[in-house]
Amino acid sequence: MPRFTPKQFKHLAGTLARLARESMPSGKTWPAWAMLAVGLLLSIFAGFQVKQGVEADAVRQFAFTCDQVALKLQERLSAYALILRGGTALFAASVSVERQEWHTYVETLRAARSIPGVQGIGFALLIPPQQLARHIAAIRAEGFPEYTVRPPGERAVYTSIIYLEPFRDRNLRAFGFDMFSEPVRRAAMERARDTGEAALSGKVELVQETATDVQAGTLMYVPVYRNGAALATLEQRRAALIGWAYSPYRMKDMMLGILRNWENFDSKIADLHIYDGSLVTPASLLFDSQPGRAQDPHSLFNQTRKIDFNGHSWLLAFDQSATSVGISYAPAWTALIGGFALSGLLFGLMLSVINTRTNALCIAALLTEKIREHTEQLDAVFTLSPDGFITFDATRHIKAISPAITTMTGLDVAELSGLDETGFSERLASACLPEARFCGVAALRARLQLGASTNSTTDTVGKHAAGVGSMRRQLIEIEGPGKRVLEVGLRISRAETVSQILYFRDITHETEVDRLKSEFLSTAAHELRTPMASIFGFTELLMTKKFEETDRNDFLGTIYRQSELMISVINELLDLARIEARRGKDFTLARVDVRLLMHEIVTGFKTPQDRPSPQEPPANGPLWVRADRQKLTQAVSNVLSNAYKYSPGGGAVTIELSEASGDNVTPPRIGIHIADQGIGMTPEQLARVCERFFRADTSGNIPGTGLGMSIVKEIVELHGGEVHIDSEIGKGTTVTLWLPGETRKFLT
Repeated sequence: MPRFTPKQFKHLAGTLARLARESMPSGKTWPAWAMLAVGLLLSIFAGFQVKQGVEADAVRQFAFTCDQVALKLQERLSAYALILRGGTALFAASVSVERQEWHTYVETLRAARSIPGVQGIGFALLIPPQQLARHIAAIRAEGFPEYTVRPPGERAVYTSIIYLEPFRDRNLRAFGFDMFSEPVRRAAMERARDTGEAALSGKVELVQETATDVQAGTLMYVPVYRNGAALATLEQRRAALIGWAYSPYRMKDMMLGILRNWENFDSKIADLHIYDGSLVTPASLLFDSQPGRAQDPHSLFNQTRKIDFNGHSWLLAFDQSATSVGISYAPAWTALIGGFALSGLLFGLMLSVINTRTNALCIAALLTEKIREHTEQLDAVFTLSPDGFITFDATRHIKAISPAITTMTGLDVAELSGLDETGFSERLASACLPEARFCGVAALRARLQLGASTNSTTDTVGKHAAGVGSMRRQLIEIEGPGKRVLEVGLRISRAETVSQILYFRDITHETEVDRLKSEFLSTAAHELRTPMASIFGFTELLMTKKFEETDRNDFLGTIYRQSELMISVINELLDLARIEARRGKDFTLARVDVRLLMHEIVTGFKTPQDRPSPQEPPANGPLWVRADRQKLTQAVSNVLSNAYKYSPGGGAVTIELSEASGDNVTPPRIGIHIADQGIGMTPEQLARVCERFFRADTSGNIPGTGLGMSIVKEIVELHGGEVHIDSEIGKGTTVTLWLPGETRKFLT
């Protein structure tokens, strides 16, 4: 569809009008020709408007994509800062941090797996000039005889990268490098030192770079202060500084790690450039998703976003990818061609009306039939719509009521017909809960008029615009066993027969979803707050008091266990979120022999101390299912772990397999039965066992997060199976995972 400017559109309209006048015959047919000219002009105008709407929708969708990328990048930078904060916490929890401790800390984080794109996590030590020689000698004594601080030369202060994990490959090139000697890095290090916050450097070339695949780089720094030092003022922070926890990032590796699972990026909808600062220059370019392709500043899709990270900004420039699908102007062409066709039809009809009375009567009958069909369609929509509508006549008495009103409110349509707006308002208010009563049609109209008058004196983009929607609507709750939450709105009509329309929308489900979301967030926060309080309390004790080595080790052990619990909660939440978001799209399905898989799981399962391994099922031949081996292993392992945890008194944990087949079971189902002789569950507990964060044991003596069975249920159901649980209090529990089986008849 060509892009017409207003000037081009005006010229085209004038040309069509002139051609119509020149070709218009004399006599009684001139109204038909005039109608044709007007119809063609309106068709062009309609096509132009539809085209602009299509472009506006495409730009809005592209803007949403840009917002998602910016938000994802902002979240990832915050996650990197949080990892470095963990490094500073390691120093705060110890008198000194040795090389092996730093290695263990970074290894435990598993940052490369959970947050890809991190080149390394290191520590740079601040070295006064008078301590430089002693520092070099100490590092060489650790087994690095060639170690020195680079670059050489006399400086007021030295820094050196002494820890950097993983300590291999490219990262070995950074060992001993004085980042404070380079102006761009030094600026970020000083900003982190003075503010106490994570600081991002400008564009640099990392010392890890080799001669091939050189990428733009950046670094993030978090200051590490001396334990117990006062940090209230700038001078105190500078005096207390001992070094920086930092991470170097190769921008291409980092961005591909961040966006590798992002659908829109993978399909190359957006071409992304990232610039350091606010200027678009080649020198400040950090990342280019499609090298060699220049962005078009006049493109509809040329957009920018700014990310600010503790005072340092990045500019994100977006444009449509060269390989992405262009805008489809089919609706605009449809409107244009349809308008032309309709104009031609009206032209022919008008000629027929003018030429013969018979044609006029036929056309009138045809139009009447079309109007009747249109009316029937509108009546069907009015009757079948799940939303409710009530129209009022010019005297504000009820004129028409859709059947959905009875379903929503429980009020009888026959009793409401003919009521004025006051009587109807009282009837509806009486059906509502006291705390969410209907305010009345008159009150809604007053709100609407107030919103209109406010908008007339206030820019609609200003602070009052957000309140207009709430002035037009009210949320009410209908009393009864099936309580409903309804959104009630009012529209004023200018038609002579209808003065106003009251519409109802059932938002009970949306309200319940919001409630469940809030409840889930509250529960998750509670589960994380308990171990965090323990970590904070013991850390504070270690920082403020001196303890014997045994007590310190006990405290650190508690901190470590609570940290493991938090990581377990977060990992299981991420598992649930990933499973729900992808709905099995990342499952790798293959033929799996359940008997062999059970043997592998039992062999690799770590049982509690002094407890026997699970009893395997007898080897009576293979049982085949089509499943994701890794996910199914995770589900079975979760059930086995629960079996041991909830049978603290001992007893055997057994695994049995069964095959259900018959006329009503096609294909057959394979059952994995895992039984324990533990504490069991009551019927009330059994009904909630797969709820998130629900735990049958509330004493706190049995560790766990309450998410394991939720993950089991999600995995099994995404395989097309189901979970059955039988339990009796004090006698044990049997969990059965039913999965669709495969025989040769059903293999594909």
